[in-house]
Amino acid sequence: MPIDRKLIGSSCMATSSRRMRNNNWDIAQSHVNLVSARSHSAVDAKKLSRNGSADGYAQLRKKRARKKTIIMGLSIALVSLLAAIVVAATVWVLWLNGELGRDLLGNQANFDSGVYEGLFVEPEKPEDPFWILLMGTDDREGYEVPRTDTLILARVDQKNKRASLISIPRDLYVEIPGYGYNKINAAYTFAELEEPGSGAALTIKTVQNLAGVQISYFAQINFTGLENLVDGLGGVEVDVPVDIVNDPDSGGLDIYAGVQTLDGAHALTFCRARNSFDQGDYQRQANQRTFLQALAKQVLASDPPTIANTVSNMATMTFTNMDVAKLVKIAQGMQGMEESGIYTYHLPASSDSVYIGEDKLSVEILDSYAWQELITALDAGEYPELQDDPRAGVVPDSYLPSSTPGAVDQTAGGASSIDASQYLVDVRNGCGIQGSATSVSDMLALAGYQRGEIGNANAYVYDETLIIYQDETSKAAAEDIRRRLGYGKTIASLGRYSFTGNILVVVGNDFPA
Repeated sequence: MPIDRKLIGSSCMATSSRRMRNNNWDIAQSHVNLVSARSHSAVDAKKLSRNGSADGYAQLRKKRARKKTIIMGLSIALVSLLAAIVVAATVWVLWLNGELGRDLLGNQANFDSGVYEGLFVEPEKPEDPFWILLMGTDDREGYEVPRTDTLILARVDQKNKRASLISIPRDLYVEIPGYGYNKINAAYTFAELEEPGSGAALTIKTVQNLAGVQISYFAQINFTGLENLVDGLGGVEVDVPVDIVNDPDSGGLDIYAGVQTLDGAHALTFCRARNSFDQGDYQRQANQRTFLQALAKQVLASDPPTIANTVSNMATMTFTNMDVAKLVKIAQGMQGMEESGIYTYHLPASSDSVYIGEDKLSVEILDSYAWQELITALDAGEYPELQDDPRAGVVPDSYLPSSTPGAVDQTAGGASSIDASQYLVDVRNGCGIQGSATSVSDMLALAGYQRGEIGNANAYVYDETLIIYQDETSKAAAEDIRRRLGYGKTIASLGRYSFTGNILVVVGNDFPA
């Protein structure tokens, strides 16, 4: 049968046409699949068109605008919060400064005019030494005006981290400007009765005339304030030198000798009591110096928040010409001060009696020559040896600075096979040589040993220094300590000695004074 080429061509064309349509369908399908693969919504597919792209860009701009608005809003909120904090902090500091400058009667003092005008002389440089008068006021009921029962003149040397405290007896017979001779604590009373709010100023003038030095600052605290301050610190650890039992000024509390943490009420008793002691007011002065040393040690060893909290607590109970910034700066400058950097003295005087009007009163008469020697030395940055005066009162050995070369490391600080940092060493004065226990403790601390408790033995009867170890694990360290001291003997405790550290050193009369 003959083949019809036209028919074949037509058929091929039809087949080709179908294939083309199928191919076009496949291509269309692949395009749809491509769009579907790129997005999951018709709206997204629309973005691939020219108009869709424009719409998407517009939406993107809106999102970016919203994001910028949110960021700007957060920034404004953050700046506002910081501003509020700054304002609140400023208000708080201003409030504290206001409280610090308010006297015991609640009056706001102006330290640039009136009774205080020209009274204070600031140090030339912030780091220069300065003199400050500390006043403790008894405001118990029964007195027309408060009495200044405590006067301590202190010199503070921030650069060298040293401080000296001089107790001034409240019965010291002195000339009070404008009132003639009387007991020094009468200055505050006279001024307050004549012009309320001027008592502190006249007391400062009287002490400046007495000492011949320029006072830069003062701080007055009443006994109630002291109690609150101590409780705010959670108590203060004090080495109580003598028992206080059945004292009329104790508030019904008894305190026994030894290292202990005093709460506010017991601290008040410790600083106020005087009738339990043979030396009366002199022992009270010694107790007050001991307490101030312990308080300074604790506050200066604390962290910045604790210091800030202490300053805040002081504001409502202390009257001073120092503001918050000055108090914090001084505290920071004195941080790291060792106990041996605090030197304590009492004003040299002798007891006598004088007539004031028709009244015969017991008073303390100043030893002018010894007083001038002491003030001149301290003002020059020197620290004379501690006064050997039984009336000075008992101060725990742990608070006495070493006034002699004392303990010298005979190994010249040489290393040994002992890891000294692993051993806690307590030291007690068993010979009665002032500063001996502190001197030994300082030397051992420099050798790397942990500083433990420092105090007095039960009696000064030890001819030879004892280095006592708790158990065999501490024996080698005890021998190392003996080599460093160059004297003494090592013995095992065997339960006969009570101490908290790994080793106890009882300093004997072989101490090189």
